[in-house]
Amino acid sequence: MDLNSKWYHRMLVTANKAAKIPGLKTLLKPIYYPFKQHIEQTQRKKFLQNGLAVLKRFDRCMEDNNIEYTLAFGTLLGAVREKGFIKHDLDIDVYVWNQQYSEKLVSTLHSAGFERIHAFEVDGGRLGREETYHCQGVAIDIFYLYDNGDQLPYCCDFGTMEGCATFMQCMRKYGYVTVRKISLPIDHRRTRVPFESIKMYIPANAEQILTFRYGEDYMIPNPKWSINSYNKHIVDWSEQKAHYYEW
Repeated sequence: MDLNSKWYHRMLVTANKAAKIPGLKTLLKPIYYPFKQHIEQTQRKKFLQNGLAVLKRFDRCMEDNNIEYTLAFGTLLGAVREKGFIKHDLDIDVYVWNQQYSEKLVSTLHSAGFERIHAFEVDGGRLGREETYHCQGVAIDIFYLYDNGDQLPYCCDFGTMEGCATFMQCMRKYGYVTVRKISLPIDHRRTRVPFESIKMYIPANAEQILTFRYGEDYMIPNPKWSINSYNKHIVDWSEQKAHYYEW
């Protein structure tokens, strides 16, 4: 199966979301776990083969078009702690300030070989946005950062309503998906650091951001950490509804 295809992505999302529906996980266990293991092994193989090359291509595309980015979340953690990808990475995370978003950015990435797979928007993108692109079997998630007046800047992540296996199912049933606001002590300063055999941009205060996100012991791998681990700086944005789009 082509790992760049939207069908591969939909199967992966469906498998992971379906397993979270009460009762269905047990029913699907004989099918779900072998499928999930196969998907993860294939995805990991592609990531190991192509992850660094894709990251290098993304960096060159951004540099050539004067679009500022930095590494984000797990990829940022890897840059600081491992000087490269962390061992269980399966995708690439980057921050881009929302003021730089435009259809030109989308077309620029497309011309460089990045296929947009899906996107989330809050209030038409005015309050929140995230996009996922695929290139050479590797996913790259762009988390758009928003200035927030006298409060910390933020980006968003997204989830489904209970009982929905996919974002598209959630859209069809409810007309929206859920959104969380992730506050971060980040500004526009950035610096280049070694990342495996290349150099990549990270926020100038990366250590402060990682402490804010993962805790003071972020330099010590924590196998129990998950995206849903409690953090007072991540809140459900219940007064807002997000829309999900696929291509």
